[in-house]
Amino acid sequence: ATLYLAAAWVAWRFASVLAESIIASPNIAPQSIDAHLIRMSTQLLGIVGSITLLVVGAGELGLPVYGIVAGLGVGGLALALAAQPTIENLIGGMNLYADKPMRIGDLCQYGDQTGTVESIGIRSARIRGADRTLTTIPNSVLARMPIVNLTRRDRMLINAVIGLRYETTPDQLRYMLAKLRELLLGHPRVCPEPLRVRFVGFGDSTLNIELFAYVSTTDWQEFLGIREDILLRVMEVIEECGASIAFPSQTVYLGHDLAPDQARVEEVEAKVRAWRADGSLPVPDFSPKR
Repeated sequence: ATLYLAAAWVAWRFASVLAESIIASPNIAPQSIDAHLIRMSTQLLGIVGSITLLVVGAGELGLPVYGIVAGLGVGGLALALAAQPTIENLIGGMNLYADKPMRIGDLCQYGDQTGTVESIGIRSARIRGADRTLTTIPNSVLARMPIVNLTRRDRMLINAVIGLRYETTPDQLRYMLAKLRELLLGHPRVCPEPLRVRFVGFGDSTLNIELFAYVSTTDWQEFLGIREDILLRVMEVIEECGASIAFPSQTVYLGHDLAPDQARVEEVEAKVRAWRADGSLPVPDFSPKR
């Protein structure tokens, strides 16, 4: 009995030591989902090995192994029902591992929030928000969310709508569109395709021009600097064209109130009195039509 118990304990402990030895390699982060999957797999193997040794040892000692196994099966079913949320989180973690929508250090948008992934475990994931708060999300909930991985973008988008005053002439617009296209095509960090600068419509108080271009960077801070440089140059082009950016405004037109034409009024009233006198006043016919 002592020999089999010792062997079962060694098998269980060896599984943990084996897992940490594998994780110690430089390509596996200690808190990544790969590391947690390795730990879980080796622990399951250790548990299976320990149970096998215990069952063999019980058989050598003459204990009713089959009755014990049947009892363990019923107890395991009850335990599985009680641990249903844990099992859901475990399966959710396996789905995250299989799909790999995010990794440690990725900036992701989950639901209506955005944060940086700090750890992905078997039960839950921890995400650091922009306000530096740490959110722990169960894997079963996270696996059902649409996850947008912002870190894996190969380029970043500039999409801006510029509103000009209605006093801008069509020729000013044509010249401005040409200069803005020349600006974007000549910028060293702007991708030439797809790229567009178009007059897209009439706003409530603006003539709207849309800028659509991709910047060849994946670093957010660098992107902010490039976008700032482009928008400042756009302002210079608008000033060069003699135009200006519009602001919300309303135009009020004042006019004099026109009094009714008294001569026409008297003429119409006289015609109606004549119709009444001779009985020829037009009356609408509402009788059913056949």
